Amino acid sequence: MAHSTTRIVEDKPASKLSETYGSSLPWAEPSWYTGRPSPYYKESHRKLRDYVRAWCDENIAPFSEDWVQSGAVDPAIYAKCASAGLLVPIAFGKTIPPQYSNYPIAAGIKPEEWDGFHDFILWDELIRAGPIASIFIGLVVGAPPLQKFASPELQKKIFPEILSGEKRICLAVTEPDAGSDVRNVKTTAEKTADGKHYIVNGSKKWITNGMFSDYFMTLVRTGGPGAGGLSMLLIPRSSGLRTRKLEVVAGPLSATTYVSFEDVKVPAEYLIGKEGEGFKQTMVNFNHERLWIAFQAIRGCRVALEDAFSWAIKREAFDKTLIEQPVVRNKFGNCGRMVESLQAWTEQIVYELENLSDADGARLLGGTTALLKVESGMVCKYVAEECLKIMGGLGLTKTGQGARIEAFYRAVPSYTVPGGSEDVLIDLGVREALKLHKQAEKLKAKI
Repeated sequence: MAHSTTRIVEDKPASKLSETYGSSLPWAEPSWYTGRPSPYYKESHRKLRDYVRAWCDENIAPFSEDWVQSGAVDPAIYAKCASAGLLVPIAFGKTIPPQYSNYPIAAGIKPEEWDGFHDFILWDELIRAGPIASIFIGLVVGAPPLQKFASPELQKKIFPEILSGEKRICLAVTEPDAGSDVRNVKTTAEKTADGKHYIVNGSKKWITNGMFSDYFMTLVRTGGPGAGGLSMLLIPRSSGLRTRKLEVVAGPLSATTYVSFEDVKVPAEYLIGKEGEGFKQTMVNFNHERLWIAFQAIRGCRVALEDAFSWAIKREAFDKTLIEQPVVRNKFGNCGRMVESLQAWTEQIVYELENLSDADGARLLGGTTALLKVESGMVCKYVAEECLKIMGGLGLTKTGQGARIEAFYRAVPSYTVPGGSEDVLIDLGVREALKLHKQAEKLKAKI
């Protein structure tokens, strides 16, 4: 009996692979760098990636070790960053206002083209370059309240100074006894009898970039207790404002600072928005800060994996290279799955924010962003420790092949503490999720 056969022809499009870029070691680069397709990235993103990496390789990498040794980044580099078009996107994040199109923007990307994935790529490449990223933290967290809430007159005065690199800004929220508990900030700002000034008294602690900042975006108490009594005030460096450097575990380049205010006189027009809105402004600011911490964490992990893989491929122990040992491959596999999951979650949130208004983004993703930040810290802890173990003694050494892993391991608290502690943010994530659930149920009941 004859049997007929049917040939099934699959009509599928050709694979959409792009040119590979960067290291080919596992998980050393984002998957889209390896040529695999992604729905998120287009030609302008590749253009920015290439530009920032080349700029950092020329202007940052050769000097990083000297900066770490001296305890400070060469001040001249900040002006170079402005000329290279780095300061404008660093200040504004995912959306560059069109009125600032006259300033240089990295890779010549147009303001209307710039999006959240450009922001992600910019930070990904800056973190890969090493300690240079530390000098921008004040701008990242200090500029958004000015852009979102300040008067047009104040914006016109301050932004030309900070976008040109002439002056610098930082955010001053945390106090010696008020960290995650923002509602209980005690620094006071009392209005003078003529209403023309505020007189500020109090102190702030662990203020990143405070030592070299000219402006302090400061959360102050202008009213009674609780969140409703808080306001945001831009305080210029002036008489009565003193700064003292704090030595922190991650190193000196971030210029972490203790700031004290003693009868500091601030013009009333330097109030950001209205009195009593400071808590809300701070919470909105936290959402981008937490996402930005995830950006840093992902590349920090990739740098550590790149160096650990390079070592494991050539290092021999017990008559085999480390990479031939199943236990070592198990370590790498666990690191890889965590980093790739973190990247995917981050990209999802960036995409969602790109397609939501600022108000809806804050409402729908505030809790999610808090949990992302927690996950970023946990992944950093795991990857840093496992890579250090693979390196052995080299992972404890501040120079040589293990230097970047040693620095990353030491910097892990910088990913877990700033932006809110793990316990507080996990609780926030659950409370925000329940809030959205109750709102959805209430809406169903009305229908």
